[in-house]
Amino acid sequence: MLLKTPDGLLTEVRDLIADRGPMSRASVRGRLWVLEKGLELSGSTEPSQNLWILRAQLGTLDKFDSLFGRDRIEGTFELLGIARNLFENLVWLKLFNKDGRYGIVFYRQLLDQQKQNTERMIAKITAEAELFERHSIEDHRALEETVMQAIHDGADEEAVLAAKAVHDDRVAALDMRVRRSFALYGAAATFNSYSYQAHILREKVIPKHQDDLTTIQAELDLLLPRLVTLLDPALLKICNGRWNWRDRAGDAGMLDHYDFLYSFTSKLLHATPLNLITEKELSASEALTMLDYAFVAIGDLLDEIDKFSFNGKAELILIDIGGAEGGAR
Repeated sequence: MLLKTPDGLLTEVRDLIADRGPMSRASVRGRLWVLEKGLELSGSTEPSQNLWILRAQLGTLDKFDSLFGRDRIEGTFELLGIARNLFENLVWLKLFNKDGRYGIVFYRQLLDQQKQNTERMIAKITAEAELFERHSIEDHRALEETVMQAIHDGADEEAVLAAKAVHDDRVAALDMRVRRSFALYGAAATFNSYSYQAHILREKVIPKHQDDLTTIQAELDLLLPRLVTLLDPALLKICNGRWNWRDRAGDAGMLDHYDFLYSFTSKLLHATPLNLITEKELSASEALTMLDYAFVAIGDLLDEIDKFSFNGKAELILIDIGGAEGGAR
């Protein structure tokens, strides 16, 4: 019997995706296209659980390429992250097949997360604008107190160059402070000037995110009053509460997966005392186990996508050929 190797298992995973992925994607895209056209023609504003389930399925299939599209998986942390991501993805797809109303729960969580992320982004960019404005003042002061002061004092060329060197050091220190603040627009600010970049953020970037937030909030305002009629009390409690992966894994019949993966991966993913003083890499057999799990989980994900059914489901195959969409029954 041939021994399994990481490269061999990775090839198995890729072959599985290549064998089943394209047809599964074409089927999901076809179902989604028909459903979206039907909702568009009907003018319905009622949240569609099947719409969000199909979009989640399509996103699952798209994710396979990003997870396994490179020549190799780089190390322990990437492999553990992939395994946990696939597990959580599988929980969702199993819940969709158990009760299609989880599509509404998914949509609610999506909007909540989009709102939270957008609010955080606005706060982050606002803080960056304030930082750049303060640094613009300091940048101007640095120039005034070095080069401009030397010129004003009638200094000779050597003294002006020395003042410029001091100015450059102060500017470099400012740039490093921006870098240490992990500013999203730090590189642009050092190129455009701090004051101009702050202007761009306040006049263009922040308003765009505020418009996005307004749109998200409008969708939430439409959805939230309807939840009580769309979900039963048990699902409503899940929808309005904090998502608990162990509970949901139990609902999906995957508690054994949860107990194995979370105890196994947490000791390596988190900087606990055990992690800091013991082995921080997967052994060869553990790495093989994680790749084996990926292979099994992807097969299960494809199975869950294939078995999903709903009233009015249309079996249309939508294939992307050279950038153009084509459909065939």
